[in-house]
Amino acid sequence: MRALRWNYYIDGLILIVLGVLAMRYPLEAIMSVGFFMGIGLIASGINYFSAYYLFGLKRFILFGVLDFIMGVYMCVQPGITAFVVPFVIGVWLLSVGISRVGMSLWLGGAEVDGWWLMLLNGIALIIMAVLVCMSPLSSALSVMMILAGVLIVFGVLAVLEGCIMFRQ
Repeated sequence: MRALRWNYYIDGLILIVLGVLAMRYPLEAIMSVGFFMGIGLIASGINYFSAYYLFGLKRFILFGVLDFIMGVYMCVQPGITAFVVPFVIGVWLLSVGISRVGMSLWLGGAEVDGWWLMLLNGIALIIMAVLVCMSPLSSALSVMMILAGVLIVFGVLAVLEGCIMFRQ
C-alpha cells in the first residue's frame, strides 16, 4: 500500500502545476481553459487507471473513467467548454468532493490514519463547487482564480493524503 502513495503524489503535483499555471497566466488560461483542464484530467484519469492496474483497487476505475472522459471532451470542445466552464467545473468539483467525503468515511471506519484529510478535501471541494456555480457570469477571471486556488489546495491535500495515509 505504501507504493500507492505515489499515485497521490503524482495526482497532487499535476493539480498543483495546473493551478499555478492558471494563476500565472489568467488571460491565456481563460482562453484555453478547456484544453488546460482536459490535459490535466486525462493525465489524472490515466493515473487512476494505473492505481487500478498496479494495485487492483476497483474503486479507482470510476475516478479514472470520469476524469478521462471529461478530459477528452474538454480537449475536443474547448470553445464550448470555456463558455460553460463554471458549470462544468462546478459539477466536476461537486462529484469529486462527494466521492472524497464518501471514501474518507469508509477509510475512517477502517481506521486508516489521516482519513480526515480526505474528508477535509471533500468538504472544501463541495464548498468551492457551490461558489463556482453561484456566480458563473460575474467574472471569468474570478472563476479562473477560484479554480486555480482549488486546484492548488486539492493537489496539496492529495499529496498530504499520500504522505499520511500510506506511511506504514
